[in-house]
Amino acid sequence: MPRYGVYSVQAAVTKGTTFEGEIRQGKALIDESIKNDVKHFVYSSVDRGGNERSWTNPTQIPHFKAKHQIEHHLRDSTANGKSAMGWTILRPVIFLDNITPDFQAKVFMTSLRSTMKDKPLQWIATSDIGVFAAEAFANPERFNKQAIGLAGEKLTFEELNQRFKNITGAGVGTTVGLLGKALKAGVKEVGVMLDWFKEDGYNVDIQLAKSIHPHIKDVESWLKRDSAFVRR
Repeated sequence: MPRYGVYSVQAAVTKGTTFEGEIRQGKALIDESIKNDVKHFVYSSVDRGGNERSWTNPTQIPHFKAKHQIEHHLRDSTANGKSAMGWTILRPVIFLDNITPDFQAKVFMTSLRSTMKDKPLQWIATSDIGVFAAEAFANPERFNKQAIGLAGEKLTFEELNQRFKNITGAGVGTTVGLLGKALKAGVKEVGVMLDWFKEDGYNVDIQLAKSIHPHIKDVESWLKRDSAFVRR
């Protein structure tokens, strides 16, 4: 029995996951979807410097590189009439949902602050990714064979910190700088990713994303509606 749609997302940096395992799972899901006559396949990937550059820029970040390989497998497996399956690739940036009240998040945000300094970073609420996926499934002709960068806002750390103060009365949770440095030095993938944020970085067309999803969340709306920082 044919399936209409498949939404594919792999957990890349959780306990027990590997670079090879992410690629294996991502490619296998594409292959099985083609075999089972899936009509439209939506793959949640990551932006790697803008829509065009992402195709040619795997980066040195392992879970970014894995997604680059899976993207190419999807595109190549359906090229030149090999398969009738349509596809859309969603390329979100870093998640606002990574900012939580716990100590682990405070250490990460400390490392992010010291690395980025005054350079802005693009952010997305994970709840908005589902809106784009729904749009792709509802309008497959419009989004067929397209890769779409997803971001709702671009902020320096100080701008992000001020948004937190405006809504919660307190800034972004951080800790002593030494712990942030230890995280960056001790967890190689985190260090490589943070350096990429600083030296290269995301480059999503936010206005294009808003043209598809006009109500995409900014930091304030995410804090009020989705975060663990505001009681509802």
